[in-house]
Amino acid sequence: MMKVHKKLYTTLVLCLALVVSLSACGSGDSADKGAGSADEKITVNFGFWGSAQDLEIYQQAANAISETYPNIELKIKQYPSSEQFWNTLPGEIAAGVAPDFIKMSNEGAYEYINKGLFTPLDELIETTGVDMDRFMEASKNIWSVDGQQYGIPNSDMPAMFVINEQMWQDAGLGDYPTTWDEVIEAAKVLNQGDVKGIIVNLDAFHITNYVKSFGGGWGNGETINSPENVQALEMIIDMYEEGIAVTPKSVGFGWDGEVFANNLGAMSTGGYWYKGYLKDANPDLSYVALPVPKGTTNGSTMSSDAYMVLKDAKNKEAALQAAYYMTNDTTQTAFMELGFNPSIPELSAQYFELNPEFKAIEPALEYSTDYGYPTDTKRFTDELVKELEGLILGGSGKTAQQILDDIQSQFQ
Repeated sequence: MMKVHKKLYTTLVLCLALVVSLSACGSGDSADKGAGSADEKITVNFGFWGSAQDLEIYQQAANAISETYPNIELKIKQYPSSEQFWNTLPGEIAAGVAPDFIKMSNEGAYEYINKGLFTPLDELIETTGVDMDRFMEASKNIWSVDGQQYGIPNSDMPAMFVINEQMWQDAGLGDYPTTWDEVIEAAKVLNQGDVKGIIVNLDAFHITNYVKSFGGGWGNGETINSPENVQALEMIIDMYEEGIAVTPKSVGFGWDGEVFANNLGAMSTGGYWYKGYLKDANPDLSYVALPVPKGTTNGSTMSSDAYMVLKDAKNKEAALQAAYYMTNDTTQTAFMELGFNPSIPELSAQYFELNPEFKAIEPALEYSTDYGYPTDTKRFTDELVKELEGLILGGSGKTAQQILDDIQSQFQ
């Protein structure tokens, strides 16, 4: 998921401090002005990272926004990746060309909210007349921090477990697995030649889904070395020791979807984004999407994304109006066809009709939860990945208990 180098992150924070300082020296009027009159065009810049299909939908929204907000001209900028966005943001802020709002996942948002990158929206919601009652209460709550709303909810979807349907059938396997024990047995059968039975991406998103399926979680940094988390990591380590698991880095790829699309792994934890990605990367690949298998309980992450207004947006009210416009029914319906489950109840009710391949995931909406990372999210996820790669790829020899104890000691 989102990656940010530490030096670049430090630069970002320093740059933000400079921008805030410079803003304080000015009149302060420009950031607080409304969207203006109908004959006064305001340019709002939106930044996102995603697929070519996402770009097409957003461009259509930009072309139509004047029907609702005639004073707003919406410009879309697509970044190649989240990493590229965070790498270039400091320079864009300094040059005054940063996006006014972005779409962001809840997996990494809390740290950036805490660092002051985004604008609290409550007062702006009042002045712009944005209707927050359109959105599910649970969706709004994900984006509320210390009683303030920071995001306009866009979509919510549990994590899932994907299986290459053709490989499964060719192996003569029967019912799809519901537990990790069944997954491991199937992986042993699917493990053939260059194909590994299961892709276990050593990434915080994926590891978090394993620990949640054992009743664990990070507890915002308080339960990192819990017995449930240790049990989940021990299972992952065992799968690597048995030779049935592969991580993307070991075969020259950046993430699990690439390994799956190239038929080098038969199963993987993943998310709704697989649908749009595979449509481009391997449209002939047939897959099955299931809830994350059960360890000792049903558990998985809830991925939510929202539109967030940057602290240094040139016109915050216009940026919020443009962000809210992105949740219109036409745009949301187009994203539903790519696998996104809207945060709007009336549209969400249609989601599984438009995406029948995800129907099996519906029960997970009831029990999937937020990531629960520590406030210092990036440092935690970096350390978790470093320790796991040190063991799996580097042969550190540490046990699951030692790995989690060492990380816990840094987040007391």
